[in-house]
Amino acid sequence: MTGFKSFQLPPPLVPEKIPQFLAGYMLISETELKDPNFFRTVVLILNHDSNGAMGLIINRPSETQLGEISPEMRQTPFSEHLVYIGGPVDQHYLFALHSGFPGGERSDGAIEVGPKILFEPDIVVLQKNFERLPDDYGHSLRFFAGYAGWASTQLEAELQRGDWLVIPAVQELVFNEDPEETWRQALYKKGGLYWLAAETGYKPSVN
Repeated sequence: MTGFKSFQLPPPLVPEKIPQFLAGYMLISETELKDPNFFRTVVLILNHDSNGAMGLIINRPSETQLGEISPEMRQTPFSEHLVYIGGPVDQHYLFALHSGFPGGERSDGAIEVGPKILFEPDIVVLQKNFERLPDDYGHSLRFFAGYAGWASTQLEAELQRGDWLVIPAVQELVFNEDPEETWRQALYKKGGLYWLAAETGYKPSVN
């Protein structure tokens, strides 16, 4: 086959059976999903039950720095971090994802979403920890404005319609230093013919 760059496919991250509720999983938008809020996005699901679901879009950095919108964080080493658009809901709220603090310390409200992926609903609570973190810790830390939310059965309907692909949460994708590549890399992780969608942006047809 010609026309495609040479690369080594990673092993697919396909769960043996997709569970009923998807907290700790990632949604990869299908190529046909044209909603501008979710076009070519990867969403980390934080909570999902019969009442609905909540997640964060992990590959939509804004041009706004944390210190511009959070006075409490201006004196931290992370004041110049770009804030990601976590979703279209309540964008005046700030959240964080991080990989855990040295010694296992965490705030009371932290939720472990996956291996070395912790959700912090109140970034101000973390300020004292930020001051004690190594300089390179910023590679495992993301700030988000807003979130993605689904009402009861709404996400299930979208999955049934084929809007999303599902893989387990992956730390390297959550904290990807090149978010523009996250959607493509997530498709590679999905495996199978989805590598073709990652390369071309189009879903392969099946005869």
